[in-house]
Amino acid sequence: MDRIKWAEKKAYSLLEQNNIDTYPVPVEDIAKKLNITIAKDALEDSVSGLLYRTSDNVIIGVNSFHSETRQRFTIAHELGHFYMQHEGDPIHIDSQVNFRMTTSTPNKDIREIEANAFAAALLMPEPLIKKAWNDISGSIDLSHDSEGNSNEVKKLASIFNVSQQALLVRLSKLGLIY
Repeated sequence: MDRIKWAEKKAYSLLEQNNIDTYPVPVEDIAKKLNITIAKDALEDSVSGLLYRTSDNVIIGVNSFHSETRQRFTIAHELGHFYMQHEGDPIHIDSQVNFRMTTSTPNKDIREIEANAFAAALLMPEPLIKKAWNDISGSIDLSHDSEGNSNEVKKLASIFNVSQQALLVRLSKLGLIY
C-alpha cells in the first residue's frame, strides 16, 4: 500500500473509532477525545499550526488569524502527524508552504504529504463526499469555471466547512473531476 493510501486509511480508521459518518467532521471533538488540547493564538502569518508533545501533554496550536476552514485543515493536519506517530522534535511547526506539498513537489517531506492526505481524508471522507455530491446534483459542472467557483463547489465546500481549493484538490484525487 502506498503512503498516501495508508494515511487515508488511518484517517478513516479514526472516523470509524469515533462513529463519525456525518459532515462537517467535528475535528476539534476528535482531538479532545484523543486528549489533545487545541490552542488558537495569533501566530506569524507564515505559520499555520504546530504540534507540541511532552511526556504528558499534546497541544495543537492553530493560527487564529487564519480562516475557519484553514484552521480546521490545520487541526486535521496536525492530528495526522500525531495519529500516524510521526516522530521528531517535541515541537513541530507547519508553515503554509507545507500544506501545499503534493507528491509532485520537489524536495518533498513524505510526512507532510501524508499529513495533508490524512487531513483531506478526515475532513472530506470519500463516502461522505460521494453522498453529498449525489445529494446536491449528481455532478459538478466545472466546464464554465476552471477556478471552481460554481454554485455546487461553493455549496459542497460549505457543507464540509473546507476551502474551495481543498475541496477541488480532494475531488480531483477521488477522480470526481478532471
